[in-house]
Amino acid sequence: MKTLLIGLLFLGFTSLTYAQTNGGIQAEKLDDVVISPLNISYLNTVKDENTPQVARQLENKAGRFDITESPVFDRNFEAYEVIFNENSENKGRIVATYDNKGKILSSMERFKDVALPPAVRNSVYKSYPGWTILNDTYLVSYYENRAVKKTYKLKIKKDNTKKTLRLDTEGNIK
Repeated sequence: MKTLLIGLLFLGFTSLTYAQTNGGIQAEKLDDVVISPLNISYLNTVKDENTPQVARQLENKAGRFDITESPVFDRNFEAYEVIFNENSENKGRIVATYDNKGKILSSMERFKDVALPPAVRNSVYKSYPGWTILNDTYLVSYYENRAVKKTYKLKIKKDNTKKTLRLDTEGNIK
């Protein structure tokens, strides 16, 4: 019995040492994998739960853009300005400034006719009952190491009277 246990123990160690060899497996090169920088501080600052979908998509594009891969990139320049446009009906635009390492230093964002967050929509209808929202613009001003400014600019109408309102993301009229 003792010999049988020693034999099984020896057989177990032998199979473990064999399992740790590479067995002829070679590393595979993946051509479709793309690694790109991500401006996490920018994305965390400009996006929240009320950010319109069209803005989220363009902000993701700006956050993932790698200026160092651009044909015009030259490390001797301190900063680069890149313009991102949302293709359908020119509804969105971001003008982002990148440093020579690919980090976003600032951005000016403008999005037309976005879905308004409930707080903004409810504030307008409560403060201006009977008025209709004609159009809206979502504006974002981002500067590194400063508080981001997000504003909704709305044009409203009642009968023949029109007004322009500015609201923050909480629905407070400025």
